Amino acid sequence: MPTYLLRFVFALSYFAAANAFAAEREPYKAMGAPVQPKVAAQWNQYHDGAAAAALLKALVDAHPERAKLETLGKSYEGREMQVITITNFAKGDVQRKPGMWIDGCIHANEIQATEVCLYTAWFLLEMYGRNEFVTRLVDDRVFYILPILSPDSRDKHFYEPNTTHSPRSGQRPVDDDRDGLLDEDGPDDLDGDGSITEMRIRDPLGRWKESDENPGVLVLVKPGEHGEFTRLGTEGFDNDGDGRVNEDGDGGYDPNRNWAWNWQPEYVQGGAHQYPFSILEDRLAADFIAARPNIAGAQSYHNFGGMILRGPGAKDDSFDRRDLDTMMAIAKEGEKMLPGYRSMNIAEELYEVYGGEVDWLYATQGIFPFTNELFTNENYFRKPLDAEHELTTFDKLLLFGEGTAPWREVDHPLYGRVEVGG
Repeated sequence: MPTYLLRFVFALSYFAAANAFAAEREPYKAMGAPVQPKVAAQWNQYHDGAAAAALLKALVDAHPERAKLETLGKSYEGREMQVITITNFAKGDVQRKPGMWIDGCIHANEIQATEVCLYTAWFLLEMYGRNEFVTRLVDDRVFYILPILSPDSRDKHFYEPNTTHSPRSGQRPVDDDRDGLLDEDGPDDLDGDGSITEMRIRDPLGRWKESDENPGVLVLVKPGEHGEFTRLGTEGFDNDGDGRVNEDGDGGYDPNRNWAWNWQPEYVQGGAHQYPFSILEDRLAADFIAARPNIAGAQSYHNFGGMILRGPGAKDDSFDRRDLDTMMAIAKEGEKMLPGYRSMNIAEELYEVYGGEVDWLYATQGIFPFTNELFTNENYFRKPLDAEHELTTFDKLLLFGEGTAPWREVDHPLYGRVEVGG
């Protein structure tokens, strides 16, 4: 063989060996995160019902030996309520393994809750075999994860005009203003931008003016100052002619007041719907949990406020002192892991809740439950946030204006020319 040809063969062999070595090497990965996962999920977006279902199916298809998908049933509007069960099915009896129940989005506008549930399922499955602790967890424990407890209103929040706070309820019609009509006077998207923001009208006697620091943000005038605007509430008009605006929108009940514990009259309980578990979605979840006495712990995700909440939800209720001590010890560990979050009792440090999921889980099922209110104001500038203008400063410096809507003039049937935005 000619020398030049031999050199060429040697060169090919060298590059082939080098490429093979490179292919065998794993990437230099970040610690504590799966690298090259079987399911390449995206976490820079929020998942609607269809996207969440597709991700759960992809996880089960990629990890059939450790994940199973089942349907609790259908929601009020006919959407499937899917639970993913995660464990090593080849090791032990699933019904006898200590279980953990995780749910999110009982309040549909609290959209981050679903993402944490989906991420938990993805992380457990993709880190199995990569991390010794996660592998042991999935081998010896079982996780039941319901990412969306209120699927109808989640999709409504995504695809119809709403505020950041609506709809908190489900989609069963309720006569909130007791005029014989159902859900007839919700907010109206006056400028057609897909969001429900604020209304203001120019008024030299108004109590509000634009901030000098953040133009577009309304601040109260100081004593002796003249204002520029009067605030008129959220976008909308009087659809039913009763003199009120936006007083009867979607639903009107609270899915986290419908659980069968410590039931009270409506004027005490507030937003509980008709009777315990009259809300179908709650009933389906409760039936699933009650059929699995191996469930020992539970985590329900909400937002917002940076809280690790424990029961009881009412001051006249009580938990066993030893159980409370255990919950408090766990929550204190959570405070270390989540800077800015606080361990709190619901009734004493937040507000009283009757018919809440946490109390039902503990009092009727013997489960140690927590509610985690996701996010904290301290995440904005790594300090306690105590002024509204700091939110707009964050929007300006870090979101580049995506967190607010510019003020636009529109015609209002009652007020005439108004501005909407904020």
